[in-house]
Amino acid sequence: MVLKIFRLPAGFQRMGHIALLLLCALLVPLFSQAAQAQAVAPDGFADPAFRQIWTRADALVAAGSAGRSWVWGELPGSRRYERFDQAPGGVRLVQYVDKARMEINDPAGDRTSPWFVTGGLLVVEMIVGRLQVGATTFVAREAAAIPVAGDPVGNPDAPTYAMLAPLAAFDGGNRVPSRVGQRVSATFGPSGVGENPALARPETAIVRYEPVTGRNVPMVFQQFMEQRGPVVVNGRVVREQVVDPLFVFGYPITEPYWATVTVAGQPVPVLFQAFERRLLTYNPANPDPWKVEMGNVGQHYLRWRHGHTLHYARPVPAEPLTVRETTLTIPTYDLAPALRPTQPGDAIYPYDRLEPALVGPPQPRAYRALVVENRFLTLTFLPELGGRLVQAVDRTTGRRIFYQNQVIKPSPFGQRGWWLGVGGLEWAVPTEEHGYLENLPWAMQVIREGDRVEVIATTTERQRGFEVQGTVTLRADEARFAARLEARNPTTTAQPLQMWTNAILSPVGDNQVGPGMRFIVPTDELIVHATFDQTLPAPRQPFPWPYQAGRDLRNPTNWTGYIGAFAPTPVPFLGAYDVEAEYGSVVSHGEGTVGGKIFGFGPSVEPGLYTDDGSAYVEVWSGAQPTFWDDPLLEPGASRAIATTWQPVWQMGLPATASPEGTVGLERRDDGGLTVTLATPQRLANATVVVSLDEREVFRSAPLELRPDLPFAVELPPGSTGVVGVEAAGRFWQAREVP
Repeated sequence: MVLKIFRLPAGFQRMGHIALLLLCALLVPLFSQAAQAQAVAPDGFADPAFRQIWTRADALVAAGSAGRSWVWGELPGSRRYERFDQAPGGVRLVQYVDKARMEINDPAGDRTSPWFVTGGLLVVEMIVGRLQVGATTFVAREAAAIPVAGDPVGNPDAPTYAMLAPLAAFDGGNRVPSRVGQRVSATFGPSGVGENPALARPETAIVRYEPVTGRNVPMVFQQFMEQRGPVVVNGRVVREQVVDPLFVFGYPITEPYWATVTVAGQPVPVLFQAFERRLLTYNPANPDPWKVEMGNVGQHYLRWRHGHTLHYARPVPAEPLTVRETTLTIPTYDLAPALRPTQPGDAIYPYDRLEPALVGPPQPRAYRALVVENRFLTLTFLPELGGRLVQAVDRTTGRRIFYQNQVIKPSPFGQRGWWLGVGGLEWAVPTEEHGYLENLPWAMQVIREGDRVEVIATTTERQRGFEVQGTVTLRADEARFAARLEARNPTTTAQPLQMWTNAILSPVGDNQVGPGMRFIVPTDELIVHATFDQTLPAPRQPFPWPYQAGRDLRNPTNWTGYIGAFAPTPVPFLGAYDVEAEYGSVVSHGEGTVGGKIFGFGPSVEPGLYTDDGSAYVEVWSGAQPTFWDDPLLEPGASRAIATTWQPVWQMGLPATASPEGTVGLERRDDGGLTVTLATPQRLANATVVVSLDEREVFRSAPLELRPDLPFAVELPPGSTGVVGVEAAGRFWQAREVP
C-alpha cells in the first residue's frame, strides 16, 4: 500500500494527531481484509486471469467483509474449451461460475486489457435460442425453458428465459419510452404481463433510461451496478467502483418486472430484469446485503447448452484424510429361525441353508460402520456384512456410486441358494456367483500411513480353508480408490478357487436403473452366462455387443429378461453410466484381473425378491478367472490376488476408455462436432492436454491444473472423426467413438 502525505492547512494542525489516528483506523481493516481475501481465495481457476477477476470483486464477499452479494459466485466451476471459430484452433477456454461464464478468446492477447477476459451474451443466447459458436456463427437451439430466478424445479409461476423473447429488445427494436420517476408495478409470468400497484416501492423508481436499447432501469439495480466499495487489486484492498457495468452486465434488454418465484419451496415476489450478460433480482424480504443479487446465469446457461449441472472446485479440507467409526441402522429380516446347518456331502457344507418361509419380519438393527474420507470421496464399510465397502460417495456431486439396499433381505440367488443383496462392493469367494461369505462378519483393520488409509477386511473361508483378505486403499486428494482381493491357501492340499469382486451399482445414485443406463464393456461380443432374454443364445454361447439386430444391449431396459454375460477375453476396464443423468463409475483392471462380467435384471424381475422399496441395481464383476466355469486350483502355500481401481465419472457423454490414471469420454454434439472429456482422479499441476485424431494432433491446451472435481473438456469442430488420442502429464489414452 502506498501512503500519500498531505500538508494540512494551518487551521487543521491541531487535528493532525486525530487525523493520523483516523487514517490508521481505516488502514487496519484494509490490511485485515486483504489477509482475509488471500486466505479464502479458492483454487480451481483455469487461468490466472479468471482468478484475478474473481478475487477483485468476490474475495471480500467470501471473507464476509464486502457488504454486497456475489458478482461471480462462491467457487469456480466447470471449465472447458468451447467451440469459437475465430479463436486459435477454433476453441476458447471458458470457465463457468454461478452468475456467468468467463472466456479467453485469444490466449496470446494483451493480458492487461480489461477485455482480455470476456463474459459472453449468455442471457441473449438463452432468450433467443441461438447458441453462439463464432463471431457470426450460431447454432439454433430451443430457447431456455429455465426459470430466471428461484428453484430450478417446482417453480411453476416463474418466468423462463424463453418467455422473455417477446419482451426483449434486440438490434434496436422493441423499444419503450422513458419512465424515469415511475415506480415499477408491472408483473410478468406464465400468464403474461400484468399490474400490481401494491408492489410499487420507492426503491423501484426508474432512475435511468438506456437509449441504446430503449429500456428503463430501477434505482435498486442502478445502484447495485454503480456501487463503490472495497475490492482487491494486486493484493491490496481499495475502495472503488466494484464492476464496469458494460463489461459485467451489458445493456438492459427487458423492462423490470415483478414475478412470483418459488424459493426453497415458498412463493415470493421478486423484481427481475434481464441484461445482455446477466440477470438481476431484488427480493425485499432478503436481509442486506442480499436484497439485490445476480441471477444464476452461469448455472442456467451450462444446463441449457450442455445439459450439465454446475459443479465446483472443492475447497481444501481441514484434514486431508479422516477415519471415524459410527453405526448404520438398517431394517433387517430375522434369519435366525430360518437357518439350517448343513451336513458333510452337501455341496455348500459347512455353510447354512435357508428356509424362506421361516424368515422373520424386518426389525431395525444397528451395524458398526467405518468411514474413511478425503476431499473427494467418502467410503463406508460394514464389517458385520461381509466386510464390504457398502457405499462410496462422490463428494463433488453428492452422488452415491453403489446401490445400497434400504433393507437387509434374503433373496433366492447364488450357489448357497440364498444371498443378501446389501449393495456396495462385495468380496465373492471361494466359488462362483456370490460365494459364501457376504453375510458373515469379517475382522477389520485400519492402517494409516502418510497420505493413504488402508481398510483391510479378513476372514478364513470354512469350506476349503482359504485365508481371504480384501483391502481398499484411499489416498489423500484423489477421487479414486483401489480394491485388492487376495486368497492364500494355508492347507496341505490344492483347492479350487473362484475369486471375484462384485460391484452392485445404481449409476445415478438413486437406487434405480433408468432408461439412460449403459453398460460399458470394451469388446465386440459377450458370452452368455445365464439369461431369460429369449433372443439371446444358450449359456456359453457368444452374442454381438453392444448391438443385436438393432437393439442396444448396453441398456437393460431394452432386455426382455435378465442377462448375465462374460467378456470373452480380459478387458482393461468396465463401467456403468447413465447418459441422461450423465453420471456413473468405471473400474480399471490391474494385477491378476482377467475376468469381466455384467448382470442386470431387465424389466421382468420382481424387485420384491431382494428388496421392499422397488429399487433396482446392476452388477459389474471383476475376477481372477475368465468365467464362472473356470475353477483353477490354488496350490498349498500359494496366494492369488486381483487388483482394481474405481473412479466416479460424470458429464462425459459416454466413457470410451479408462485406466487407473483417468477416464476419457466422447460425445457427438448436435453441431456435428466431437467433445472429448478427460477426468483425472488426481490433481495434475501445469499439465498440457494434447488431443489427436488418427495420430494427428488437433488440439493443444495451455498449461493448467487437471482436477478430479472439474473434468476437462474440449470441443473438436464439426467433422472430427477417427481414433482419439489424449495425452496429459505423461499419461496417454486412446479411444474410438461408439455410436
